[in-house]
Amino acid sequence: MPNNEDSFYQPENIKIFEAIYDKGLISLGGFSAVERMFEGLQLQEKNLLDIGFGLGGMAHHLAKTRDAWVTGIEIYPWMTEYAAKMSPLSIKDRVKFVVYNPDNTIPLASASMDLVYSKGVLTNVQDKKSLFCEIARVLKVGGQICLIDWLAPSAPKTEKLHLGDLSYKESQASYCDILTACGFRDITFHNESSVYLDYAQELDRKLRSASHISQFSGIISPELRQEIITANTKLIESINSGAQLSYLIRATLN
Repeated sequence: MPNNEDSFYQPENIKIFEAIYDKGLISLGGFSAVERMFEGLQLQEKNLLDIGFGLGGMAHHLAKTRDAWVTGIEIYPWMTEYAAKMSPLSIKDRVKFVVYNPDNTIPLASASMDLVYSKGVLTNVQDKKSLFCEIARVLKVGGQICLIDWLAPSAPKTEKLHLGDLSYKESQASYCDILTACGFRDITFHNESSVYLDYAQELDRKLRSASHISQFSGIISPELRQEIITANTKLIESINSGAQLSYLIRATLN
């Protein structure tokens, strides 16, 4: 999980992220997308690991609505500090945020987690096999993973995104091979591309609306707003063309 100091993901941009996505979030779809992601899964009183928790909103939400115990890991120390600071008092004993180790190990005990999840983050990870082997180590036998990730349609693909980050997209076949090699079974892929196209189109409408422009004029400059709209337009085009696909991926550890 490389730490890119030139990334847009810096603390001075927190208000921008929340103006775009919602309080505590840095990904498409808001909390309705979070709810959709976990449909059919029993999370009550489970130990969950959030890979790439961002501002912590998703972890806070699951701790509050599912009575889950959530540990989040991130490459950015400032995110760890911010998510901990913003944790509501009612769930402070149910959430913990830590920095991902520079030696690419997850700083948790083996067989300590019931479920590991990540939403829209793993496309930024180049060496997914090492990460998933670590995820397998911290999961209990029979533990699950639940992921939303961007995939390439036929073969793995690396590309530079409009705002500068690198995206390392696996294909469904290569993703399956990685998960199998790391000890996972019952691997399922559900194509969520049409849903995430709707999310991206809704974001486009919001960013162009007079009400949003007026409300956040002091946070998002006209130039930055156009940059974000352009990046989101490219995402819409790539989903429409089938160049990239959004998948809900679930699997169980042997």
